[in-house]
Amino acid sequence: MEINVIDKTDENVTLELSGTNVAEVNTIRRMIVSEVQTMAIEEVEFIKNDSALFDEIIANRMGLIPLISDLKTYNEMEVCKCEGKGCPLCKVEFTLKAVGPCTVKASQLESKDETIRPVFGDMPIVKLIEGQELELNAIAIMGRGKEHMKFAPAAAYYSHKPIFEINNDIKKIDQFRDKYPEQVFKDGKFDEVALLKERLYDACEGVNDELLKIDYEEDKFLFFVESFGQLNAIDIVIAAFENFNHKIGEFEKAMKGDNLSGRVIKDAMKAAKKVTTLNK
Repeated sequence: MEINVIDKTDENVTLELSGTNVAEVNTIRRMIVSEVQTMAIEEVEFIKNDSALFDEIIANRMGLIPLISDLKTYNEMEVCKCEGKGCPLCKVEFTLKAVGPCTVKASQLESKDETIRPVFGDMPIVKLIEGQELELNAIAIMGRGKEHMKFAPAAAYYSHKPIFEINNDIKKIDQFRDKYPEQVFKDGKFDEVALLKERLYDACEGVNDELLKIDYEEDKFLFFVESFGQLNAIDIVIAAFENFNHKIGEFEKAMKGDNLSGRVIKDAMKAAKKVTTLNK
């Protein structure tokens, strides 16, 4: 598999994957959604709650607040040195105290580690009217999307890479210009960069094949990652590949432990190790 970064920001990354197939690309997607660790609130202890919402509803809303995460410092509790008892290396404590009238927002969560904080401070938690109070303690831990979607770091999706056959006949373009998005044109002609980068080809397919015909390559894919904010988008992709490599290693150990023949191991690993590294 060859990987090229077409476009990247902190929030989004677009990759071109070639020499691969749907099964491998979908595996990468699943690794991103299910296996990349992030931090989220797992436990909430209510000291006072006069709001109109039950404790369980507020706890659920808090669990869904994306938290900026640090993969280098924090571990999952199951693999932490504390053996799951809970320590500063696998959990972060938060406190919140608010008195109405106000809208309680995520930014009011006070973290014992300032690096672990809500991505979007304006996210509302609950409204308090005059005289109502909310006071609580919360604990955030590292987890994976396969355990609960609140830990999922991003939306990931893909499509076969399109091939464009463009006919920039100005007279004919003028006849159909209002059928296409304005952004697909540059200096009166189709802009292939905009078609690809903004995925505008989805809105152009089938309008007029004589002007713009779209086909798709079987072994090339466009892969899109949209971060929810816990991690940088490219870091999410790198973490997904690292987790995938780890699983391949565990798979290899398990196969050798079962004393399977060298040929079976070799064939299996040849298929599995097609995806091993990501060039930043």
